[in-house]
Amino acid sequence: MNVAIRLAGTLLALAAAFTAPAAGGAEPARGVVRHGPFEIEAGVRTVPTGTFPNQGGNPFATKPLSEFQLRWRGQPVVTEGGQRGFWHVLRLSGAPRPALLLVTQGFVLASEDASGRLQLQTLRSESASLAETQWLDARGGQPGPSEIYGFELVTDLQAGTRLEGGRWLRLGSRTVLDVDTLKAYPIEPWVPTPPGKPDTSLPRAGDHVRAFSPGRSQFVLAAAGVDYSSPDQRDAHGLLVVDMARGTAVELRLDRRRFRFAESDDIDAAWIDHHLSWQRAADGRERLVPRERFTPWPWRVRLIVERDGEVTGLRVPRMDGRFLPVLRRLATAESGVRLVADKDLRAPAFKMQFGACVLEAGAYGDGSPFADDYFINVWAPERKAATRISGGCESALRRLATLIDVELATGAHDALLKLD
Repeated sequence: MNVAIRLAGTLLALAAAFTAPAAGGAEPARGVVRHGPFEIEAGVRTVPTGTFPNQGGNPFATKPLSEFQLRWRGQPVVTEGGQRGFWHVLRLSGAPRPALLLVTQGFVLASEDASGRLQLQTLRSESASLAETQWLDARGGQPGPSEIYGFELVTDLQAGTRLEGGRWLRLGSRTVLDVDTLKAYPIEPWVPTPPGKPDTSLPRAGDHVRAFSPGRSQFVLAAAGVDYSSPDQRDAHGLLVVDMARGTAVELRLDRRRFRFAESDDIDAAWIDHHLSWQRAADGRERLVPRERFTPWPWRVRLIVERDGEVTGLRVPRMDGRFLPVLRRLATAESGVRLVADKDLRAPAFKMQFGACVLEAGAYGDGSPFADDYFINVWAPERKAATRISGGCESALRRLATLIDVELATGAHDALLKLD
């Protein structure tokens, strides 16, 4: 019996040691932030993060995360669905009266009306897993980055509970909130299909807004999918222009040969402003239309960037393999760059010593019927998983990207682009 007690005590001590937070590790802030008649109370929850010991992990490991509750005039705030604990509570700095967003998988707008009554409005977002926001007028009146909210570590309550950066706020995929008036605009981000008619419109390529109209009445989403109206049902791209007052979208197809882009991620506010313009229709509504004349932007390299910001490679998308000898010429013309023999490589792939870094280049897609399969890749082959490549390799990749961009800008290799 004594042995069992001692063994249990030892196991509990070990568990306590394993679950103790690491020295110097960041801890969630605790306390209260007041916002008009509201009080945001920040607490802490602990979640398991352990892995099996045979994988080099600690089965008892945990980490602390923030959790929030809200009080209004001293009373706990409970949503219609019975929710009283939230992933996040965000103060809307630009609102005309104290207002907050209660965040879980979606959003609830909390405010006090002119009569002094608590108002809780569920804002439809249809987030797939986490809650997402985006200011539509953040950068010179154009969309800013999308922000994802889930369980997280908040170490500064003042900064961590403040949401500011514009007037028009996208919430998930189904609502835009005018923070200046607290009016919510319900959105259906797709082209309406008349009853009895086939649906041939393109679906949106994510919820990230690419551009905002000058009159603040329309925003633009990228669209991509199968063109069911074409005989061969090929892939197609375009834009969905969403009218916020009406809550519906119209489609604008993009001919890749005319507009020249590799994928939807290439389309942002600057791209749209270069290739298209906003006009007023006879009914006064804003319309996005292609410019009659524009010079297509040069084709460009895409750097391959990891989550931590490390550049691990580069890619020239939709490029025929006949560009690879051009790349070899550009690289070897640089001072100090030499080719590295490798019997395992089959031409036209090659290795090169670029300063202190060895890089490998190859072409892909030969013989494929799909244009997306064609690309040129350059990477550091000796990089191991979960380790960083050297700073010299990052510099080499960036330098090589610059050389390729200058060469592509001449237009001499446009015939090698796969733009079908």
